[in-house]
Amino acid sequence: MSALSARARGALLVAGACLCWSSGGILVRLVEMDGGAILFWRSSFMALAVTIGLIAGHGRQAPAVIAAVGWPGLLSGVLLSGMFFGYILSITRTQVANTMILMSASPLVAAVLARLILHEVLNRRTVVAIGVAMVGIAVMFGHGAATGSVAGDAFAFLAALSFGANIIVLRRWRHIDMVPATLLSGLIAAAVAAPWAIGVSVSGTQLAILATLGFFQLGLGLFLFVRGSRSLQAAELGLLSLLETVLAPIWVWLGLGETPDATTLLGGSLVVAAVLGLMLTERMRPRFKRPSPN
Repeated sequence: MSALSARARGALLVAGACLCWSSGGILVRLVEMDGGAILFWRSSFMALAVTIGLIAGHGRQAPAVIAAVGWPGLLSGVLLSGMFFGYILSITRTQVANTMILMSASPLVAAVLARLILHEVLNRRTVVAIGVAMVGIAVMFGHGAATGSVAGDAFAFLAALSFGANIIVLRRWRHIDMVPATLLSGLIAAAVAAPWAIGVSVSGTQLAILATLGFFQLGLGLFLFVRGSRSLQAAELGLLSLLETVLAPIWVWLGLGETPDATTLLGGSLVVAAVLGLMLTERMRPRFKRPSPN
């Protein structure tokens, strides 16, 4: 019963993380600022949130905890900051649905990178899922080239690539507590984006939205995800993460009337179906394993 309770709590925490993350699209639309300036403020507030959390959790040992991540933590921070860049620069250049659908391919990107870097074997299910997703991505990029939003689609794929690569880093150095790496990612992203924020005036309303992006949408979301992911399988995490892909376009549609077009829905349905199918088969596979003979 306790194991089931732990998994249930983990699922609720990860679902809460996806709910936080799904608010990013509509908040970015409401703040009405240049993408670089949004990136600076969002990353700065997120770094502040993580700093507060580390001090609250570790007290005077916080600097030592941060230093303990070493260069693997720094690499994770660089990759996460790349995801932040890709996400914000994409969502300010294309529809929220495009960004979220392309980013949902990150588990498949991670599978390819695991084959190339960790020399893991790709099973038939994964190869089929990657093939279906590539068709969907090609459809979306082709439509983006025709409508002038290909840059936004490219930044979304950069975010998926960065996040997928970070998954490999976390798996390669799973013995290291990588929570402090989120602080490094915020500091790196804020430092790189700082030139875009110079001279940009920020109203009180905009500052409140930016703080919500940093503390709630990103900071709390990462905290809930890290806590919840400890008691869930990778396939379960992949399935729950699709909540963000579904919810983010819904909030923008309900709040601002932004509706994805038919081509986006076609390509997106292929990508989401590929990820969903792979995660479901991976989740169900242990149930069909034959018991070992006694």
